[in-house]
Amino acid sequence: MPTPKILIVDDHILFSIGIEQFLQKRLNAIVVIINNPLDALNEPLDQYDIVLVDMDMPQMKGYEFIKRARQQFENQRFLIVSMHKKQSLLKKAMNSNVNGYILKDDHPDNFIDAIKTIVAGGKFFSPSLEMLLQQQDIHQLFLSPREEEVLRLQATGKSMAEISEQLFISLETVKTHIRNIKIKLELDNKADVIKYAIDNLLV
Repeated sequence: MPTPKILIVDDHILFSIGIEQFLQKRLNAIVVIINNPLDALNEPLDQYDIVLVDMDMPQMKGYEFIKRARQQFENQRFLIVSMHKKQSLLKKAMNSNVNGYILKDDHPDNFIDAIKTIVAGGKFFSPSLEMLLQQQDIHQLFLSPREEEVLRLQATGKSMAEISEQLFISLETVKTHIRNIKIKLELDNKADVIKYAIDNLLV
């Protein structure tokens, strides 16, 4: 393939430098690193062949970055490079219209294949995610945006009354959301709620 120009959007500096050196060696790529996704949104992204995006960044989650970037660069190619393989995060990535999703512990050859495939106009998802992708209800899994917000607030220690006041919904509605959340996710207690929120990047 011709020399690709690649942007890495990842807040982990050492990891980004390692990927830069790897891509320069394997693809003779021109690589630019931006460690803050908010700064990357001000970049002319269409000058790159592909943008590699971390899923979990403190300033903005990877799927949120892609959604915002697509408002201006509709046809840009994005590959999420993440350590997370939760169903809910894969769903969010797919809903952001990502071109691929690779795991940080995948084989290096898969990483190169992903870049080549996406730059050529295709899609590439980690082989480790195939089972999740094959689930027919992947787009219907887990929580609605409102349920996610209720769960996030509950995980940060808010009472049901405080959630009701903050979201401008009735206490009964909050109770209904919490009941539905527990049923959907099979959560038994607050510790499970907090763990789910952390694992799925809600807090």
